Amino acid sequence: MGTAIILVAVAAAIGVGLVVFGTVRSQQAASPQESVRASYRTLADVREQLRRRFDPTGTPTWIASDDRTSKLQRDLVSADLELRPYEFRLIQAGVALVLAVVGLLRFGIGAEFLVLAVIGYVVPSLYLRNRRGHRLREFDAALPRTMELIANSMKAGQSVAQSLSAVTDNADPPVSDEFALARREIELGASVDSALNNMVKRIGSNDLRLMVMVITIQRSVGGDLPAILATLADTMRQREEMRAEILAATAQSRASALIITLLPIAAALLLYFFVQDYFRPMLTNPIGWVMLVFAGFLLFIGNVIIRRLTAIA
Repeated sequence: MGTAIILVAVAAAIGVGLVVFGTVRSQQAASPQESVRASYRTLADVREQLRRRFDPTGTPTWIASDDRTSKLQRDLVSADLELRPYEFRLIQAGVALVLAVVGLLRFGIGAEFLVLAVIGYVVPSLYLRNRRGHRLREFDAALPRTMELIANSMKAGQSVAQSLSAVTDNADPPVSDEFALARREIELGASVDSALNNMVKRIGSNDLRLMVMVITIQRSVGGDLPAILATLADTMRQREEMRAEILAATAQSRASALIITLLPIAAALLLYFFVQDYFRPMLTNPIGWVMLVFAGFLLFIGNVIIRRLTAIA
């Protein structure tokens, strides 16, 4: 009976993953020349069929009713993941269920089973955070050239709205994708300020926020916007060069912090899985628990100190 329940749970997790994957793939095949995220911005979400599978009247309230989904939704958009918040929660639950079943079959009901379930739930969040950070760094790195494109287009007599086309045609993703969305919003009737502010909300870039603030102020009070954008782009480029020099100077300290942190954790895991009799007192004896907690606290404090010493504002 227990084996049948486990098989049903695994089949359910695989089914959820296949539904999400199949729906996204069919949506991409149906509109190969149109950006999926553009359909999201115009409220014509093509994954309506998947939503109806779970609740014919809308998003399931047991997944998407709390306030945290708004932040999750912004993170998904910023990371360019074509998922609704509750879809991402389902993926988290599916991965947690699969790893929990693996832990149950390998170790039985115990601490390992719970730890693997938690790891399965956290891994998609870590992937989302890493993807969002990588995309944000790519966007910030290409932003100075983007401002130069806008400045050169305006020097040629084009407006701010028209200069967005130059960015869309000449820049690389993710900059071209985001400015294409902004241009489409303007074509659908939104103001330039509204489209640019929406782009700031999607990306969450401080440099982009500064650029949009400059454009908004210039549209209100006037001024030589091309010259301001060129100066701002040069300042951002110099700041990025200085940041790269600081990162190179602190690389050894940051690598040392990573190695010192991971080394005892990796050693403990290897001892637990391969020499369980040797490591078992650390988990069964109260003194062992105290030592593990104290060691974890020292590792945390050491990481905080090194991060503060090597942090770049």
